[in-house]
Amino acid sequence: MKKLVSLLFLAVFSLGLSAQTVDVIPQPAKVVAQDGHFTLTPSTKILFNITNAEGKEFVAQAQDLFMDATGFKPEVVSVSGPAIPGNILVQLNNPLNALTGTEGYLLRVEKDRVFLNANTTAGLYYGVQTLWQMLTAGDGKTIPCVDITDYPRLSWRGMMLDVSRHYFPVEFIYRYIDYLAMHKMNVFHWHLVDDQGWRIEIKKYPKLTEIGAFRADRENLDWNSRKAPVKEDEPKYGGFYTQEQIKSVVEYARQKHVTVVPEIEMPAHAMAALAAYPELSCTGEYQPVPSGGVWPITHIFCAGKEQTFNVLEDILKEVMDLFPSTFIHIGGDEATKTEWEKCELCQKRMKDEQLADEHELQAYFIKRIEKFLNSYGRQLIGWDEILEGGLNPSATIMSWRGTAPGIEAAKAGHDVVMSPTGYCYFDYYQGDPSLEPKAFGGNITLKKVYSFDPVPEELTAEEGKHIIGVQANLWTEHIPTPEHAEYMILPRMTALSEVAWSPKDAKDWGSFSKRMESQYKRFEKADANYATSAFQVKGSPELNPENRSVKVTLSTEAWQPEIRYTTDGSEPGVNSEKYAGPFEIQKTTTVKAVVVKDGQTMSKPLSSTFYMHKAIACRASMKFPNSKYYNSTGEYALVDGIKGSSNHGDGHWKGFNGDDLVATLDLGKETSFSEVTIGTLQNAGAWIFYPTEVTVESSNDGLTFRKVGSVKNKVNAMDGANQIKDITVKKKASARFVRVTVKNLGTCPQGHAGEGKPAWLFVDEISVE
Repeated sequence: MKKLVSLLFLAVFSLGLSAQTVDVIPQPAKVVAQDGHFTLTPSTKILFNITNAEGKEFVAQAQDLFMDATGFKPEVVSVSGPAIPGNILVQLNNPLNALTGTEGYLLRVEKDRVFLNANTTAGLYYGVQTLWQMLTAGDGKTIPCVDITDYPRLSWRGMMLDVSRHYFPVEFIYRYIDYLAMHKMNVFHWHLVDDQGWRIEIKKYPKLTEIGAFRADRENLDWNSRKAPVKEDEPKYGGFYTQEQIKSVVEYARQKHVTVVPEIEMPAHAMAALAAYPELSCTGEYQPVPSGGVWPITHIFCAGKEQTFNVLEDILKEVMDLFPSTFIHIGGDEATKTEWEKCELCQKRMKDEQLADEHELQAYFIKRIEKFLNSYGRQLIGWDEILEGGLNPSATIMSWRGTAPGIEAAKAGHDVVMSPTGYCYFDYYQGDPSLEPKAFGGNITLKKVYSFDPVPEELTAEEGKHIIGVQANLWTEHIPTPEHAEYMILPRMTALSEVAWSPKDAKDWGSFSKRMESQYKRFEKADANYATSAFQVKGSPELNPENRSVKVTLSTEAWQPEIRYTTDGSEPGVNSEKYAGPFEIQKTTTVKAVVVKDGQTMSKPLSSTFYMHKAIACRASMKFPNSKYYNSTGEYALVDGIKGSSNHGDGHWKGFNGDDLVATLDLGKETSFSEVTIGTLQNAGAWIFYPTEVTVESSNDGLTFRKVGSVKNKVNAMDGANQIKDITVKKKASARFVRVTVKNLGTCPQGHAGEGKPAWLFVDEISVE
């Protein structure tokens, strides 16, 4: 039989493998479609020679998947003979092991039988996942005839869940793992500890959970506006996972071919641990577990005390007993070292170890922990800051501050998991913030995730081998519930799965967006709270300076969308005007649009107002240049009729770092007006503050200006919520030139994380009416 199967698959290769697709995500490595289909019936059997416990696990999983798709559970017959017509022959004797590796599989669907071969039960499991997807994409009974050779591009295909900022019940952890398995992803990175909560039971140090797992309840307040607790007896928020629960999660994940990688943060992001054992800090000062955002992070483990390392090694011993994963994540990020600079013991450690500065002290810290982990046969992985000050070649880097640290690490011989914020931070918005639940900021759409290539072109082929994987992270400062967490990961996890699994040349956005239609149905069947943000309509405006109009183009990330829209402010629906192409507007207009599918609207309507005023498309000169990173739409950004959202990175804000905005508008001729409005933004967490004053001046020669009016603005610099404010100077005047001065706060105020550093001023539109 081995010879027969081998000849079958060699025949596939002799025909030449096409770039055809099947309705499966992630897209298989190689696909050849054939004519016809195979039909499953209640009499269809799985023929598999069960020889061990893993084999029994696999057939139970296969039966469950077929039951889910078809409504009946096929009988499993333990045989090793030829494929009997009408059945599915499963074998662990893959003749092409060098190609498919430990996670790949070969699948051949003929009209009267199915062959599934792999080296391991993991490969078989992924092959059955593919069969399940083909069934659920159709009528649940038939599978198209096809030859598939499939294997992953990357060995680390991960998702991280932060359970420190918000605690999630263990039942949701199982569900999270289910989603990973559904997408052929294989690493669950469990962010178990941070400043705001210690979530793992450590028997030797019970106060880590008795004290560190609970914080004062401030859940009714914005994350960055939460003050420190003042009483010990206030209501608490929190929770932790017992060691028995963790063992159960690890075993559940193993059965799904998912490895659980724990993260125990050090030397920073440790305030929950230090609330329990303050003697492990440099000062020994007790500070309660913070209820919200902390920045900068200065209260960290003391690197000068031997006790620190003794305790951390004890903790890691218990962690390693619970988690058999090769990798142990130690964090290593965002450690502000001001306490180390003042600590006599840390300074003595630097002198004794001949360390040049505190960066090298952190490197000493990380190397020492790495040596300890290596002595137990484990490998250290950490965020890319662990590169600073030097690092042992055996350490693995998780590159989050863009791809540059990962490139640097790979060139230096380190293995790298790519996880850059611009593509892989799923706590960012995925659609229009006005239509989305609260998120951290930014905007990472489904299409943007899909566009990511984790292996940078800057690397040689040999260096590229050090990119072992890709991972998305769900930080949960603004995500308090499992339902919200599901919304943030689905369907972006689906896009990431294809980034991680499929060959680069097999990826195609058009094909993927079409296959997403079946994936949404699978989410529905699983009762998943997935986002429909890809169906949101985006209005892309383009200013036409010559006739002072705006051309609006409507688009979505959905497959062949039917867009319906209105321009009179009314709510769009199935009977509204159908979008056929770009249209122009010449007066202030609110455009609302939705996608309609099968007679239903698929998301909340986009609502975009385009403001047509007397300064539209006028020449605007600025005394101080804006930041090159926040240039909005360029030359006409301040007078293009387009206002920004609460997301300062949406491309519609001009940003000034420490400078005022002083802009002079040339209206072309003397023009009467009665008010001038400037749009401003505050996001204290990003060091963006409202202006303190707005002044309007007028001139007919562009040289001599007289004051029209001004408005002073009170700035609450400690208010952490993202907010937009239009500031208007109202007074009748007539002039050709209008000069608007918007005063920057100057520097971040006392008590702010950026105290003394230049403040940002963000403006979007200057409207003259």
